[in-house]
Amino acid sequence: MIKPKILQLEVTNDCNRNCSICMRSRSGRKVGYLEDIEKVPVEKFKEVSFHGWGEPLLHPDLFKFVNYAHDLGVETSLITNGTLLDIRMDEILESELDSIAFGIFRVKGNEKVFENVREFCRRNDDIKAFVDVTILHDNLEDIAEIVRFAGECGMDVVLHRLFHLHLGVDPITKKEVKRACDVAKEVAKDYGIKVYCPPKSSRPCVVALSCIFLGWDLTASPCCFLHEMGYHYRSLSFEEHLRFLKEMRRHEVCRKCPW
Repeated sequence: MIKPKILQLEVTNDCNRNCSICMRSRSGRKVGYLEDIEKVPVEKFKEVSFHGWGEPLLHPDLFKFVNYAHDLGVETSLITNGTLLDIRMDEILESELDSIAFGIFRVKGNEKVFENVREFCRRNDDIKAFVDVTILHDNLEDIAEIVRFAGECGMDVVLHRLFHLHLGVDPITKKEVKRACDVAKEVAKDYGIKVYCPPKSSRPCVVALSCIFLGWDLTASPCCFLHEMGYHYRSLSFEEHLRFLKEMRRHEVCRKCPW
């Protein structure tokens, strides 16, 4: 049986930003916070990735959750917008977090984020750090500058396609993705860092094959996008996930998904 190795755990769908590309800006879900991680079967996974449709650093118990997973022998990772790094820097550095990714897709308006991340990199010794960039129609120059910033801090870069289905905009083309990757890799050469480009689309997709998404209210789904669009499992079950994978090619959202 296929067993996803990664649990994407949304500790909250609350956020201190309102990014135009995020599905949260059009969400009808109640805003809430995960109350008890001991109700989550963390031990069934190789890694728990703390992210979802909110900013994880807003959760006061986030690093209690991180250390709980670590004590179970599970790898831990975190995706953050970086705005609260300065407030929770000590907690991050003293936690058992294995890796952290900073989501940045624009330069303008993110001056404080760059400052926070730069300070994190100056103080950090053990946590693997990445910059996570969403490819847009018009952020090619931003991508080059963000990669330069990542290189100065010694961080690798992960590029993602935009999940455009909720925005009413044209999807990113293969040509745009290739151009963004070429630009990022060319800049990265000067710093000796890696750039991870989006994988080719496949069905079943690589995300659903490797991950299960769990919302703050313990509702499970094949991925964070389907979860936000109301597709939930009856329970967090590997058997139910396997059934979904077999039927994925017939799912309308999955057929149109760029991932």
